[in-house]
Amino acid sequence: MHALVSRADDPPATNYVLIHGLLVSASYMAPTARFLAGKNNVFVPNMLGHGKSDTPDRALDINEHATALAEFLKANHIDNPVLVGGSYGCNIAAELAANPQVNAQALILIGPTDVYGRAVLELLGDLIKDGLYEPSIMIPTVIGDVGRIGMDRCLAQLKFMAEHDMDDALLQITAPTLLIKGENDKLSREEVVRDKFEIAPNAQAVNVLGSAHCLTVSDPELIAEMILDFIEQANSSDVYRAA
Repeated sequence: MHALVSRADDPPATNYVLIHGLLVSASYMAPTARFLAGKNNVFVPNMLGHGKSDTPDRALDINEHATALAEFLKANHIDNPVLVGGSYGCNIAAELAANPQVNAQALILIGPTDVYGRAVLELLGDLIKDGLYEPSIMIPTVIGDVGRIGMDRCLAQLKFMAEHDMDDALLQITAPTLLIKGENDKLSREEVVRDKFEIAPNAQAVNVLGSAHCLTVSDPELIAEMILDFIEQANSSDVYRAA
């Protein structure tokens, strides 16, 4: 498993693990990772089958990705991590946070796409609609990553996402949780985020005005500031606001 890594010059430091989404690679989380680096240890793994990581014989489902990432954390001695998921990565991050051996410090869900029970064609339609609101830089990024991953694997992972109920994982975690969505996000719907806000423990939720789904690329500095602020005052809870 390949990863982008930045280690703090002066330990001890907080460990941030950024988990990318469905059609992309670690490059999707890199802009936000740069603003988290410096005083923190930051790890941005390419999930198996993505980026420069090895490719299994078949597409992995969400629980298998979470298991692989748990092994990555163990192998690299990454303790008490802040798990930051983006899009499909939110499902993986939630499963990872539910693993007591991971001992997550906090869970950050950016554009959570809990689409349990929805049709794959419907999800493809939402992806196309959301693309109208995203920065133009996402076009070559997605095209390049989809070419690397393969359309068959992308469709398989969309199916896995529709079969995964994030609520089961959220009900098992104890770490404080921050949910962030863009106002124009066509994949992370308002009712879904409010539902997760009610389920997750010690939760905060933020609606980023004027933005869409790919917040880690379109608004990286703002997202990093929100994450750092949340970690610094993680005892606050039950806040739902716009920014």
